Amino acid sequence: MKKLSFLAVFCVSAMALSQTQDAMSYQAIIRNSNNDLIKNQNVGMRFSIIKGSASGTVVYSETQSLPANNNGLVTAKIGAGTLVSGSYSNIDWGADTYFIKTETDPTGSNNYTISGTSQLLSVPYALYAKNSGSSIPGPQGPKGDTGATGPAGAIGPQGPKGDTGATGPQGVAGAQGPKGDTGATGPTGATGAQGPQGATGAQGPKGDTGATGPAGATGAQGPQGATGAQGPKGDTGATGPQGVAGATGPKGDTGATGPAGATGAQGPQGATGPVGPQGPQGAVGPVGATGATGATGATGPAGNGFANGSTGGQVYLTSSSSPYAPQVPQTMTGDVTISSSAATSLADNAVKTAKINNGAVTMAKISATGTADSTTFLRGDGQWATPSGGGGGSLSVTTVSSNITLTNNNQMVYITGNYTVTLPANPSNGLTLYIFSENKNTTIDPNGKKFRQGANDYGASKIYEFGKDSTINATNANVANSIGMTLIYNGKWFVF
Repeated sequence: MKKLSFLAVFCVSAMALSQTQDAMSYQAIIRNSNNDLIKNQNVGMRFSIIKGSASGTVVYSETQSLPANNNGLVTAKIGAGTLVSGSYSNIDWGADTYFIKTETDPTGSNNYTISGTSQLLSVPYALYAKNSGSSIPGPQGPKGDTGATGPAGAIGPQGPKGDTGATGPQGVAGAQGPKGDTGATGPTGATGAQGPQGATGAQGPKGDTGATGPAGATGAQGPQGATGAQGPKGDTGATGPQGVAGATGPKGDTGATGPAGATGAQGPQGATGPVGPQGPQGAVGPVGATGATGATGATGPAGNGFANGSTGGQVYLTSSSSPYAPQVPQTMTGDVTISSSAATSLADNAVKTAKINNGAVTMAKISATGTADSTTFLRGDGQWATPSGGGGGSLSVTTVSSNITLTNNNQMVYITGNYTVTLPANPSNGLTLYIFSENKNTTIDPNGKKFRQGANDYGASKIYEFGKDSTINATNANVANSIGMTLIYNGKWFVF
């Protein structure tokens, strides 16, 4: 189960005839699927020259291991690599149309995951011209007429976005511009809250008395203003009329106590008061002398004695009527017996269902530890326990609609999308999970444990990677979008 990296290659190729050997120059820029350059590492490449068509016969093939520089650029000389098949120098370039196929392994090995095929145009055919005729150059011909300008070529595809350049230095601050025109007056704002009462100002000079205006409506009484500074003393006015009598003043202080009066004559005798409460109980007097012994009474009738039994382990029973006197001892029979040492015994098979309270042995009547419910069973050691696995019972169903950590119980897990499902941290041996995902990119995380499959151990994996060979990836047409599997834990998670 191998995880594959899928890389995209953006190639800028240039081919030219070497003057000293049969070879073509080739350059390419290598980028990964995130459009990042593959830099400072070897890249494995295979070059093939194909005759006739893109799917024609391979007349020459070679491999090379090429270093990518800091800009992701690799440079090759096609014809100077490790020969796979054919002969580069024996290619008859003028005999047919030729194509070049490039195959690339960005990891530097020979697992070529990227390929492309394109037709060779005019430049390589200079190799044909080298061997095509006489080695003696002919005379220079006259200058040909200037050809008409050809139509503009189609605009090529936009190249990849370049790396962001470093931030330039801060520019010099420009001069301040002229002051702008005054804007139109905005609307009047809402009246603000009334401010606090200001301090009382100094009293100004008395103004001329104005004409008496009409009486205005009485306004609401305002808050008491602060007392102003006292004005200068005015001239004494004329005596006013007699004022209204004032209120009575407060009561004066109590005067000093006068001298004691003379003693009055004695009054008459008062009435007799009520009787007082009973006094406490007096102490007990001494015990009197013992009286003479009385005469002996007559002897009463003889009482009933206890009869002897006929064997050991018998019991006395009283009569069925008053005075319920003891009867002759009887031997116990039936389901319960008693020995001569008073030990009782219950006969075999004596307890029947009909003799149990409510006619049944219920869970409440069984003494055991644990919880008795529909998911547990009673073990031989008196404990209610949960089965560790096996068929015959119902399974809980967990529907996953977000990232989740599963509980430690057998269950069916239905995953609705591309989420991460984390398995229990401490699973029980025999724990079984039936997993079905609607998305092949779902991640299954063993939470510190390992998956075991094909004699190998694995960590967190995409669900499509289970049971697939190294040539299968998430975009392969052979990988279904809905995938199911079974996991059973026994020290590791075994995958089925």
